[in-house]
Amino acid sequence: MTTPLPFAHRFAQLAEQRSPFCLGIDPSRDLLARWGLPDSAQGLRDFCERVADAAGERVAVVKPQSAFFERHGPAGLQVLQEVMGRFKAAGTLTLLDVKRGDIGSTMDAYAESLFGEGSAYAVDAATFTAYLGVGALMKTLERARASGAAAFVVVRSSNPEGTSLQTARGEDGRTVAEALADDLRAFNEKPGKDAAPVAGAVMGATLPDSDHGVIERLGGALLLTPGIGAQGAGFDDLKRLFAGREAQVIPTATRSVLEAGPDAASLRQALDRHLAPARAFRATARPS
Repeated sequence: MTTPLPFAHRFAQLAEQRSPFCLGIDPSRDLLARWGLPDSAQGLRDFCERVADAAGERVAVVKPQSAFFERHGPAGLQVLQEVMGRFKAAGTLTLLDVKRGDIGSTMDAYAESLFGEGSAYAVDAATFTAYLGVGALMKTLERARASGAAAFVVVRSSNPEGTSLQTARGEDGRTVAEALADDLRAFNEKPGKDAAPVAGAVMGATLPDSDHGVIERLGGALLLTPGIGAQGAGFDDLKRLFAGREAQVIPTATRSVLEAGPDAASLRQALDRHLAPARAFRATARPS
């Protein structure tokens, strides 16, 4: 069996061909109502089909939030599989936002459902939390590496409730976020410093300048940066926070695009307002 091309390489190709922009897909009850759709599995399916029609082969990555599908039960999970299959057929990378975090056989089971040929979802990437320790994620990271996938671990989120935990300092003087960044970098560089990064980081786009140090500790990790648009961040914030790391950033937005629907033309226009700035931001990256 041939080793799949790493997620980082596939993302780089699509970022150049399309845009590095990642479109979140969060079909909440309120958003379905705004689109005039029923709060049901069928409404969910109609929503996802319209989003796929608009985004199609235009974005590098889509990021469905699993919770909004799970709340519809098995029928909702079927829609989740369908929409990810449709984007995969368009050559788009699928990043499932599930933020799994557990230990032992439970974590192994989550990883088996997400990564690899024959898995339930066969995603290109997924999100995780490390509250139970980075060591508990090691098998998951290894499975992602073997599958050509990526695992994005929450390092510094933009929600204020997370700040006190993420900036708490341990006995060695490092914050929780700094220690986590060091561990993820060590995993990525274990095969060699030039190895494709597997462990990525979720770093909110609304973070203050004081988080530059955490970003630097992550080395070459890919950076998933939610918070653009409805959460208050803009592409200028990315320039400020991620200067020198532009090629590693996956700019992410959800509501600022989806709330333009259900009109297809309006949805495409909202998407265009994100695709071009994301391309321009990546173009400022210094040649390696």
